[in-house]
Amino acid sequence: MELFATSALLKKQFNLSAGTSDFGEGVTSTICTFSSDFDFSPIRPDAPLSQEELNILTENGKDGNFTFRYPVFYDSQLKGKNNKAILLLHGLNERSWEKYLSWAYFLVKHTGRSVIMFPIAFHMNRTPQQWGNARLMHSLSDYRRRNKNVQNTSFANLALSLRMEYTPQMFPISGTQTYFDLVKLCTEIKEGRHELFEANTSVNIFAYSIGALLAEILLIANPASLFSGERAFLFCGGASVDKMNPNSKSIIDSEATRQLNEFLKCNYKVSDLMRIPEQNMPMLPKAWDSFRYLSCGDCCTRERDLALAGIKGQIKTLGLGFDSVISPRAIEETLHSNFSILSPRYPGSHENPFPFLKDEQGREVEDTFNTIFSEASEFLA
Repeated sequence: MELFATSALLKKQFNLSAGTSDFGEGVTSTICTFSSDFDFSPIRPDAPLSQEELNILTENGKDGNFTFRYPVFYDSQLKGKNNKAILLLHGLNERSWEKYLSWAYFLVKHTGRSVIMFPIAFHMNRTPQQWGNARLMHSLSDYRRRNKNVQNTSFANLALSLRMEYTPQMFPISGTQTYFDLVKLCTEIKEGRHELFEANTSVNIFAYSIGALLAEILLIANPASLFSGERAFLFCGGASVDKMNPNSKSIIDSEATRQLNEFLKCNYKVSDLMRIPEQNMPMLPKAWDSFRYLSCGDCCTRERDLALAGIKGQIKTLGLGFDSVISPRAIEETLHSNFSILSPRYPGSHENPFPFLKDEQGREVEDTFNTIFSEASEFLA
């Protein structure tokens, strides 16, 4: 696939507010609506903060986190509903689907599966509106840089950084909401209650970055046997959280990274953080244990290794040599085997694995993209 030309076309034509978008070459997208059943009360930190900071920290997401839209890419030639799907899970602190459009497009073209682009809680179009206030975010970021000597603070990561510094509990809370959202979505699909899919549809997963953590938890916990035999391709992911380095202007800043790592070392229970609806409780214990194993790797090494061994045949993991957020070493220390590392020569990063470059470097970017997604398509098809 000609990555750059296709990406430009998709970016121009994609519209999350539209009902259907026809991209040509046999790929179409439609927009679906989802309502989350999970609820929680925002946490008010006991710290001397400005009103603007408190507003960010106590945001409950009622304006978009609980009822939202998500796109599905599918084969235009498909007659009726599909019985094969790929769930595409994105990275941490993502606000736009733009970089994922070409990913979904390629997967549809080469697998025949419909690709569900599902947003994590408080991400993408589930992000609170005030978090997109560039002037406010710049102002608060500048304050953190000047007065607190915080490294890698930026308008892009300010909101999530504040949350991870002062209310790191929101990391597992948001993750738990997303987990139950995905259980609800996949239950609707498997039971034939989704408008685009037949009953008993196969739902494989393409997971990037922190999305890989969710994929691992779903396969290990296997709630209601929804993921028995399903597969997951983990791209730039798969490492336990304690081995990741999200300190980046695009993800979270240095102080947020430090506080989150400290919090994840604590021996807390889910009941300490949130109230789980009784009907959901049977699906939580194994998922919660999996999260603990995969967030504090050094204290649960044996349990984590056993859990990952149980899904070894269901996952394929590929990392990139230039990735400093989820490095090859982090993946190796978590998975030990059953992974591969590709080391392109062009200047890429975790956040931008396929940068827009020209001439020979541009050709290598396109070749790398096609190699990775061909491998993913073969595994997930």
